[in-house]
Amino acid sequence: AARHVEVPVVYDAVSSAEKDIQTALEKGVVHYPNTANPGQYGNGVLFGHSSNNILNRGQYKFAFLFLKGLEIGDTFSMEKDGKRYVYKVFQKSIVEPTDVSVMNNIPDKAATMTLITCDPPGTSLKRLVVVGEQISPAITSNLAAITQPAPTPQNNVLPSNAPSLWGRLFGSL
Repeated sequence: AARHVEVPVVYDAVSSAEKDIQTALEKGVVHYPNTANPGQYGNGVLFGHSSNNILNRGQYKFAFLFLKGLEIGDTFSMEKDGKRYVYKVFQKSIVEPTDVSVMNNIPDKAATMTLITCDPPGTSLKRLVVVGEQISPAITSNLAAITQPAPTPQNNVLPSNAPSLWGRLFGSL
């Protein structure tokens, strides 16, 4: 079944520090600094919340709850600078929070977008990762690839939902 979820993308996160990512997540899903933008070659990375954690601020706590329903072959789209970019899902996985390699460029794919959220929803135990390849517009119109090194998340851990009440009371699991 087709789902239509519209969520703002925050392209101006101050830095990749966890506190800056968490602040940006209050305004939508966050484009991770130093990853490709839509319309560029390389791998762009977006983080979003997957649950209505009462301790998360902002109105986009459910932004990526739909990710679980995306399957290989499905499409998602993004807008940037008035242009719509469509991506076709070719990979879906659940990884450890320390698997920062999911943010790297993908060798055989010129222009990709990686969507990341916490899994299971409401926890920070694992990360659900869905990767799409740009199918529209044709990538020949893309701008040059990002040449700087792949971003390194703070403490080499992929950003998460803000700490849960359970985690704050009893320490992280």
